Amino acid sequence: MPYKDNEKNRAARRAYEATHKHVRVAWRDTHKKELHDWYEKNKERVKKQSHEYYLSHREETLQRTKKYHHEHKEERKKYYKENYSEIRLEVLAKIDPSMKCARCGCDETRFLDVNHIKGGGYEEHKKRGKKVTKNMILLIHTGKRGVEDLNLLCRICNALDHLERVFGKTRIRIVWDKPVTNTPVPALDQNILISRKSENS
Repeated sequence: MPYKDNEKNRAARRAYEATHKHVRVAWRDTHKKELHDWYEKNKERVKKQSHEYYLSHREETLQRTKKYHHEHKEERKKYYKENYSEIRLEVLAKIDPSMKCARCGCDETRFLDVNHIKGGGYEEHKKRGKKVTKNMILLIHTGKRGVEDLNLLCRICNALDHLERVFGKTRIRIVWDKPVTNTPVPALDQNILISRKSENS
C-alpha cells in the first residue's frame, strides 16, 4: 500500500529500483515498441505535464539536479569523455546541418569550431562566471545555450575572422582544396591552402 508521505514513497521506489534494476531493464527491452508507440501518442501531454511540473517545482528540481551532478561528478565526466565525439557531431549538425565551414566550405568535422557570428564570445564566457562550463558544445547539448547567433568555421577561418575583427579586412584568402580522388591523403597534407592576393589581383 502506498505511503501517504511523498518522501517515503520516493524512498520506497528508489529502494525497489535498486534491487530490481535488472527486472526493469529486461521489461523495457521486451516492450520497446509499446513504450515508443505510447510516447508518440502522448508526446504533447507528457511534455506539457513535465513543463507544468518544472514550473511549479522549479527550485526543488534545480536543487535536486545540482545535488545529483555533485554526487555523480566522476560518472558524468566519464560519460562525457566517452561520448563527447558523438555529442560534438550532434551539436555541429544542430548549428549547421551541412556541417561545413561558413567561409571556405571545409567539411572535415575535426577542423570545425563553433563561432559567434557577430563576435562577443569572450564576453559571453566572462559573464557566465567560473562555475559554468565554457565548453560551448556541452552548453548547447544540455539546452543551456541556443544556436541562432552561431555558425561553423574551420580553425583557420576562425583565426582569420578574429584577425579581421581586430585589424580590419585583410588580403588573406583561405581555400578548402578537397581531394577529388580516392587516394589517401596524409594527415598533414595541404588540404587547406592559404594564399595572399597580390595588390594587383
